Amino acid sequence: MQLSKITASCIMASALLQAENYVSVEYLQYDESDSRVSVKAPSISASYDIGTDYTIKADFVHDSVSGATPSYLPDSGSGASSRTNSGDYTHGKQEFDEKRNAYSLLLTTRFENRDELYTGVDYSRESDFDSKTLSLEYMHYTDASHNRSLSLGVAYSYNEILLYDYDTGSGATAKETSQSISVQAGVTQVLNAKSSVKIAGFMASDDGYLTNPHSLIVRDYQTDSRLVNEIRPDTRLGYGLDIKYITMLNDDISYQLGYRFYNDDWDISSHTINNDFYYKLNKKFTFGAGLRYYTQTQADFYNGSKDFFTNEVVASSDERLSDFDAFTYKLSVDFRQNDKISYNLGGQFYTQSTGLDATMLTTGIKYRY
Repeated sequence: MQLSKITASCIMASALLQAENYVSVEYLQYDESDSRVSVKAPSISASYDIGTDYTIKADFVHDSVSGATPSYLPDSGSGASSRTNSGDYTHGKQEFDEKRNAYSLLLTTRFENRDELYTGVDYSRESDFDSKTLSLEYMHYTDASHNRSLSLGVAYSYNEILLYDYDTGSGATAKETSQSISVQAGVTQVLNAKSSVKIAGFMASDDGYLTNPHSLIVRDYQTDSRLVNEIRPDTRLGYGLDIKYITMLNDDISYQLGYRFYNDDWDISSHTINNDFYYKLNKKFTFGAGLRYYTQTQADFYNGSKDFFTNEVVASSDERLSDFDAFTYKLSVDFRQNDKISYNLGGQFYTQSTGLDATMLTTGIKYRY
């Protein structure tokens, strides 16, 4: 199954980060309520400055995912034995076990005027999904003080999806493709000695096979009911706005406020508000706490009822396309043993209005050289 798409490296690059040589190892554990999805993800990251004009950064992550995803399935209690015409259907959980390897490489090039160019390559592979991404972002300082910068980035992704034919139950497989182009333009402004703000607009266009191959719906429930693959539109155009404000409240406490608006032609509109506080207790300990709020409207082709769909061309019962609200509560602690070695530990609790809860724990070590 498709675990995730890699976000283009350079689009996410931040001009506010200070380059340093390091190697870090992290481990992530993610668990959803009701034994739905469990993820184990060790990763390694390394960054190296080549002189003063180049920095190369490499990342590798291995995801091991298991559990059961919500989907319509044959109701064994009704005598149903297959995904085609055979009895009734119920909303249950479809078990899966998947592994993914993801690689990324980012080269930062600094020019004589100290403008920067980010060039990224990403590759992700699992048993039924391959994704390749190329990305570029250019950051231009508008003056010698470096108090304001403009950025423009573009990323292109090409994906291959392996399908299983649930409609006939034959077990036949086929390969489909999709591609995505995203563009982002922004400005970063230093407001004063303690604060800065970044505002960016973005647009993303997807084309090809955009259906979730593991999401099933029931068609013609009251007459000739069948359990079949969902069908989503083969194009998607989205756009939005990102705003991030960073400030030092005093010598020890910093605050980051983020807002993101998104809208697309699937009729999905979302708002995200991020609040993060960091408290530097001393030279060794830094504590973090945060709250994230997310809300979205449902896609115009979504319905969660099993007796709703008949002959609609596009249709989905995937809960991720429904309307819902969600809160994420975050805590973290960083311990700097010395100038070379530091450790981090973080925890997040996610709760969604649909009834889904999840926890995520991360821990890691970083070595600077």
